[in-house]
Amino acid sequence: MFCSKCGSPNADDTKFCRVCGADVSNMPAALARKRTGDLSLEEKQIDLYGSGMRGALIGLGFIISSGIAFAISMRVAVLALFFLAFASYFLGTGISRLLQSRALKRLIDRDKPELPPAAPGELPESFKPVRSIYETDDLAQLPASVTEHTTMHLDNRKSE
Repeated sequence: MFCSKCGSPNADDTKFCRVCGADVSNMPAALARKRTGDLSLEEKQIDLYGSGMRGALIGLGFIISSGIAFAISMRVAVLALFFLAFASYFLGTGISRLLQSRALKRLIDRDKPELPPAAPGELPESFKPVRSIYETDDLAQLPASVTEHTTMHLDNRKSE
C-alpha cells in the first residue's frame, strides 16, 4: 500500500505513513470499494435507447397536445406555444440519445466476431453430439416380466 499524500510504500496494517505521518488506516477500504457509476457498453446502450424512446414519445405527445390546443381555440395559442417548446426539447434529446444508442450498438457489434454460416441441414463439428461410452445397447432390450418365466435363466445357470 502506498501513501496517498507522499507516495511512499507502507505495510498494509499501518495506521499512519512512516514518512509524512498521514492517516492511511482507511486506504485498503477505499481501494476495495467499487465505483457504482461504471456501466458496461451494453448497459449504456440499453439506458440510452430507453431514455431516447421516452423523450421521443413525450415530444410527440407535446406536439399532439399543441395541435389539439391550436384546433380548439386561438385563445389557447400561448399554451400551444409552450407545448411546442417542450416538444422541441424532448424530441431533440430523444432523437440524439437514439442516435447515440445506435452508434454504441454498432461499436458493440463490431467488437464481436462473426461466425461463418453453417451448411443447410448440417451441424458444425462443434455441435455434433459425441457418442457416450455408456451407450452400449446392453439395456436396449425390454426385460421380460415375471410372468414370462424370468427365473428360467437362473435354472439354466445352475445346470451348467
